[in-house]
Amino acid sequence: MYGEAVGPLPPLQSTTGNPSTPTSFMYFTSTPYTSSTPSLRNSMKAPKACLQCRSSKRKCTRLGPGEPCNACQQRRIKCSAELRRQNPVGVNSEPNPEPVVVLSEEQQSRNEPVRHHHPTSDPFRFPWETTVELVDLYLAKVHDRPHSIFHPATLRAQVRNGTVGKALLYAVCAPGAKFSSYPDRRDLEARLTGEAKRLLQGDLENVCLENMQTCILIATLSAGNCEPSSEALFVRIATSMAEIMSLDSSPAMNGSLITREIIRRVWCSLYVADRWCSSGLGLPRHMDEYSKPYGLPIDEITFQSLPPDTSNDSEAPPPTDLNRQAARGCTDTVELDQEVQDLGEQLEAWNKMLPAETQMTVPNLHSHQQSGRGGLFIALHLAYHHYSTLLYFRFLEDDQTHTQSHHRTQAPSSKPSSHNSRIYIRRCKHHASSFSNLLHLARQIKGCENNYPTIGHMTTVSSSVLLHTLLLGDPTELEGARAALNANFEVLIEQQQFWPNTKAMINRLMTFQNICLLSTESHKFDGWMVRCILEHSRALGQRELPCVPANVLLDVESESMALKAREWMEQGRYMDFEASTVTSR
Repeated sequence: MYGEAVGPLPPLQSTTGNPSTPTSFMYFTSTPYTSSTPSLRNSMKAPKACLQCRSSKRKCTRLGPGEPCNACQQRRIKCSAELRRQNPVGVNSEPNPEPVVVLSEEQQSRNEPVRHHHPTSDPFRFPWETTVELVDLYLAKVHDRPHSIFHPATLRAQVRNGTVGKALLYAVCAPGAKFSSYPDRRDLEARLTGEAKRLLQGDLENVCLENMQTCILIATLSAGNCEPSSEALFVRIATSMAEIMSLDSSPAMNGSLITREIIRRVWCSLYVADRWCSSGLGLPRHMDEYSKPYGLPIDEITFQSLPPDTSNDSEAPPPTDLNRQAARGCTDTVELDQEVQDLGEQLEAWNKMLPAETQMTVPNLHSHQQSGRGGLFIALHLAYHHYSTLLYFRFLEDDQTHTQSHHRTQAPSSKPSSHNSRIYIRRCKHHASSFSNLLHLARQIKGCENNYPTIGHMTTVSSSVLLHTLLLGDPTELEGARAALNANFEVLIEQQQFWPNTKAMINRLMTFQNICLLSTESHKFDGWMVRCILEHSRALGQRELPCVPANVLLDVESESMALKAREWMEQGRYMDFEASTVTSR
């Protein structure tokens, strides 16, 4: 476990004495052993058992010299053998390098934080300024977008005071490193992520809020780095910890106001992450069995304005409860159609009941941007348009199926009425375009950018609707759909610099477009469009889509498909992604 920090000991050569001297003994003594100095060997021989095992009379075994023993690792205590490795007896070694964010006397004179000196070595020895930059970049670019799991002022105070655990600190710095303007700091991401995982895995039995936060951060990194299985694993670990701690119950809320609010936000972030991962891999959801947390989060402006030392009595009133009902599938039943109608009304009501200062207007956007909450404000409204698009998405395929079957049979259909379908299709297209326009606007305003793994998927959902409009929509819709598609594609190309999983999403869009062309033929797709959107992590990195018949995939690669693509391109209805990729670069 600790071998990476030190590495294997090289063979030691002695100019005098017995050449068969054990290297482990030579390492722990400063004087070479010879046959004429038996007393030196007896007096300087390193004890086989560590102090902890000798005092408790336990069997002491370890992987190698200087490694912590198995018993101490199981008891999760510091092993004296591991300490000897850092400063072996008789060796005049230099003091151990201080861990990350340990400050010099000059820095301490400027009232900057002091870290306690730890005896173990630290693989990262970058200066305090680098740590501050990476934490600030994480809070500015990632936090409050895919998740909200910290009180920013408290996190900064914990970093200054040295009270944040290393695993969590590295997990915070890793996504921040992606956005650094310095190449050497961007290169730290993989090492920070790996070390955060290693430390977390060694502390998994410690069920606590900090480890849940670390799991969420590692899951976010895994999602963006094409590791959906790892993402789901760490989300499941965090949800299991939340279940063990009973985060959804009243006893979990006995801490300070800030702690209670962080718990609520961690629970909500896990709820969203659980649904994201389960749908992406086609797994059963885990948190449906839990009740909502005891109380809902307070207003975000109020929460972020709280000082880190806020007392327990500063409770604020909870906001209005938002809709938590989720779609249960894509079956054609009267019950589901009624649920779609109810959810649509709730979404519209939620949007209308937002306070005046939270409504989506340009003055409000600039106001939140100036107060440092522009990214959060944009993320809120992007989510509204995204979930509205998802709600109505299946009616795009329903409308195609209904149109194709209309000429073949006049039998009654269990589909919703054509009037409702047209309304839902218009709403789907409206929200997809609104998402694109808002995302494009946010990129023009500093501090309002949204760049995190799930944004790529949300942009892909919007682009899928726009592609459908470009291919099969009314001629009057083409110009707007093409402009919005180009704007979305710029976002996806930019995202590739930070999140490798975006490449797979672009590939899916290309295949999605080609199969949409085939949907004008007599193929039956059985809900593939909806599953394409929901099961976003299936076959990640490949060009195929879930649930598409093999004969359809063969048709996509056929010569007739290429001819059809050229024909539709001449009509202005086909998006050449490969050419757009070259142009964007």
